[in-house]
Amino acid sequence: MTINQLQYALALSKHGNFKRAAEHLNISQPALSLQIQKLEEEIGFKLFNRATNPIEVTEDGKLYLVKTQEVISGVKQLQNFTSVIKDDYHGKLVIGIIPTLAPFLVPLFVESIEQDYPDLQLVIKEQITEKVVNNVRNGELDVGIISTPIDIYGIKSIPLFYERFYVYTSGEQDASSEFRIEDINYDKLWLLDEGNCFRDQINNFCDLKTIREGRNLVYQSNSIDALIRIVDTKGGMTILPELTSMCLNAYQEENLKIISGRPKAREIGLIVTNKYDKERYIEVLQTYIQKNIPHHMLSQHDYEVVDPNIQIK
Repeated sequence: MTINQLQYALALSKHGNFKRAAEHLNISQPALSLQIQKLEEEIGFKLFNRATNPIEVTEDGKLYLVKTQEVISGVKQLQNFTSVIKDDYHGKLVIGIIPTLAPFLVPLFVESIEQDYPDLQLVIKEQITEKVVNNVRNGELDVGIISTPIDIYGIKSIPLFYERFYVYTSGEQDASSEFRIEDINYDKLWLLDEGNCFRDQINNFCDLKTIREGRNLVYQSNSIDALIRIVDTKGGMTILPELTSMCLNAYQEENLKIISGRPKAREIGLIVTNKYDKERYIEVLQTYIQKNIPHHMLSQHDYEVVDPNIQIK
């Protein structure tokens, strides 16, 4: 077998179609089909079920392609080795970051890295958690920044900091600086769209099963900024992580309330593969994030870290 054949198999599993995979690989469709056939003949079992549309990976193929990805990642590490061990930090670091974090975290560290490491190119992509994890695993991203902890095969996490949760209201509620979870009015609670791990964390300490049905206005968003604006204009409340509060104006800060009881927080961490490369680049990223975060956020304190409920096979 060849490295090219392994890359072709991964591309076909990703695209589920010989034509699209061939276009992605910049080879002809017959050439791709022939190389996949040769690979299957050599290993002695079918990787793909060609009778389905899109083409599906067989059960044996799934196991094989996990190992295949590890081999390809190892090849990539070898290709990057010379740039990683140099002292000049030339090269590129591709970072995936979840949308509920990116607008508030990236401005804190990106300028200082650019100033101190002008030859290090940062490519930052906002992606939902599932996409960040999968793209770190398949090598499209060098590192991800998501809500952790995470227990997924082939992925390790490095804790960065802890964001406490707050209730943000429209000012119509009690003027107290604290808010009890039990007092949340679910008819007036605005949340992110389904499938967002931040929403899943809120579901872990709020009873979202009772959330409104049949409401005239249904607003689906992946933007915390949008939630703040809709609370300001339509009333009600939402849940915000701590970094968000740094972007509120003086009037909005008055509507930010502590959740009573044991403080609840989310852990933010870096995720990499178990055999990740660009270690020195990622160490720079970790260092600059942590030195630009408010110091108290670096410690877990007595926070109850809310499970992000990340379930990816």
